[in-house]
Amino acid sequence: MAAPEERIGDAERQHEIERLRRCTADGRLTLDEFAERVGDVYAARTQADLVRPTADLPDLSAAPALVERTSAVGVFSGARQSGRWRPARAFDAVAVVGSAQIDLCDAMVDGDLVIRAWAVLGGIEILVPEGVHVDLGGWAVFGSRDYRVRTAPLRPGTPVVRVDTRVVLGGVTVRTRPFTGAR
Repeated sequence: MAAPEERIGDAERQHEIERLRRCTADGRLTLDEFAERVGDVYAARTQADLVRPTADLPDLSAAPALVERTSAVGVFSGARQSGRWRPARAFDAVAVVGSAQIDLCDAMVDGDLVIRAWAVLGGIEILVPEGVHVDLGGWAVFGSRDYRVRTAPLRPGTPVVRVDTRVVLGGVTVRTRPFTGAR
């Protein structure tokens, strides 16, 4: 470990900011606490200054990584993907005489996301938090594509979610769940 008086650089600051970001995503810090502590990290000049903003937080570098999920399939049944999970950048949602619900509100989304939604005599619902840009495309034959995303200011740094639909006698709905801050 570095000496407390040792000067730090940008790499050490970025490491601690990433730690703060992960703790905020886990609900350990509010957005206000995150903003305040990021300011403290940027103001830090020595190792001792850098330790103070994160002293009461766990080291999350050893936390298990979430496995990427590539699909949710409901054939004559239902499928649901929700909670803390990590979607692959290209994710398939399939509902054939069944249903699928994809909840992105607590998902760990690393970048732009494409959801290929196939609904045949079934329904797919995709939930996104407020402030996320959603692009709904594709087609429907004897079915529906519903865009129920609330108008809200886009949150900085959020990825774009593209939903590409293929619907026959079914439906795909994209809707928002209100953003409630850090959980």
